[in-house]
Formats: sequence, C-alpha cells, structure tokens
Amino acid sequence: MTANMTGKTPYICIFSKHLQWLNYHDLALLAADIGFTGIDLTVRPGGHVLPENVKHDLPLAVAQIRDAGLEVPMITTGITRARDPFTRDILETAGKLGIGKYRPGWYRYQKDMKVSDSIDHARKQLAQLQSINESNNIAASYQNQSGRFVGGSGWDLLEVIEGLDPRWVGVQFDIRHAVVEGPETWPMVLEILAPWINTIDIKDFTWGENDKSRVVSVPLGQGLVPLDSFLKNLQELEIREDYSIHYEYSLGGAEKGKTDLTISKEAFSKQVSSCLLY
Repeated sequence: MTANMTGKTPYICIFSKHLQWLNYHDLALLAADIGFTGIDLTVRPGGHVLPENVKHDLPLAVAQIRDAGLEVPMITTGITRARDPFTRDILETAGKLGIGKYRPGWYRYQKDMKVSDSIDHARKQLAQLQSINESNNIAASYQNQSGRFVGGSGWDLLEVIEGLDPRWVGVQFDIRHAVVEGPETWPMVLEILAPWINTIDIKDFTWGENDKSRVVSVPLGQGLVPLDSFLKNLQELEIREDYSIHYEYSLGGAEKGKTDLTISKEAFSKQVSSCLLY
C-alpha cells in the first residue's frame, strides 16, 4: 500500500484559471451548479488571489467557496523558493484555512547549466520549502510538466523528490503531460512516483495534424489520454487523491484565464459539464 490510501472520497475540482471571469461568489456557485465538489484556486500573479493580498483575500475566497458547499483542498501558486517574498504569507494563510496542498511553480532546465545541476537546484529548493510546509501543515504538490521543465519525464522527478518526506513534498501527477513524455511508459512513471502523489491533474490532448510534434489540447475523452486505464491504475496503486480538472482547449478564452469570454456562460457550462470525471 502506498502512502496515498486515505479512504476518503476525492474532491473533483475545477482549476480556477478557467473561471477568472467570475468573482469568488459567482465562481463557487457556477462550479457547484456544474457538479464540481471543489476548487483548485489560483494564488499567484494574475490569479484569483494575488500573493500580495493573500492574507485578506484568501480567507474571503475560501469562505465564499465553502458557503456554496464546495471545498478548497488545493491551491496553485508560483512559489519556487522559501525566500520568495510571499512564500510564508501564502503557506501560513493557506495552512490556517485548512488547505492541505499547494502546487508550486516549476523549475526549468537552463541551457547554461548541467542537467544534474538543475536537478540538484530543484531538490534543494523543495527541501527548503519542506520545513515551511511542515510548520504550516500543508504539502507541496509538484507537477510533472512536459518540455524543458525539471520533473517533466517523471524519472528525473524521482531524483528530485527521493529522500524528501512525502507528507510535505509530493507530486501533482498530470496524466496528459506524462503521456506526452512517454505514451508507453507513463504507467511505470505513475508507479515509481506513487508514494509522493498527493493530487492529480486531468486533461487531454492530441498531436497536431500538420506538425506531429505539436501538442493540441482537446476535450477530455477526445484525445490520446487513456483515461479508463489511468483510473484503473490509480485504483490498483490505491491512490485516492483530489483531482484538478483542466480545460485547455478553445473555450471562449477561459482556457487561457481570460477575464472576458467570447462565449456565453451557458455555453461554457455545457462544454465543461460534458467533460467531468463522472
């Protein structure tokens, strides 16, 4: 059994980037109406909660979301260093509110730095965050973002987090990015990272029609992500963690976090509700 089997019913969250056109109250009501049980709230520059306003705005946002009957089990941040200006403010405020997970920012492979040095750098930064996380009862949830990001392949992410305490530094496993990096090897990556997985991203993609190296976002179930197999693997590995559902295909600007959409609220709700996880 992995460290992830809690017995609880996972929250199904919408990534609040797609609701940037709504205030806290209205995003909560719409998400609840569509059928979500939680919000993955953006607490980062340009997000629903700005880091410099976190002490005031995060409690306000969480209260309004909970008033609508939803939970905020996770937030998405831009935190990459313990010494970032608002790191402690964000983690202390979130911890006091009972938010258990946060996605930090990514670390990149730099052209002027050896791969091993980039991995060491990421490990050191997360190790420094670990003590802050523990003191605030909140865990990091680092995403396996594909491309020139440390951790994208999954195998390198294991190097980063091995030896860190999975109670305080974990993984947000993104099945789309795992399939992009390894269409045949994602189950092995899922297995090796299982002890650290504490949140899960769901989204879908296909390859570009004229450029087979280009990733094209599509609605859930219309692309190459083997969702049924993925969910079965999660069950076999006894991973029961909260989900963040992302909608990165054309959605009137909501896919990019726009504050004004080119589609109606009704059209947005219809498209999003057709791609729920249940």
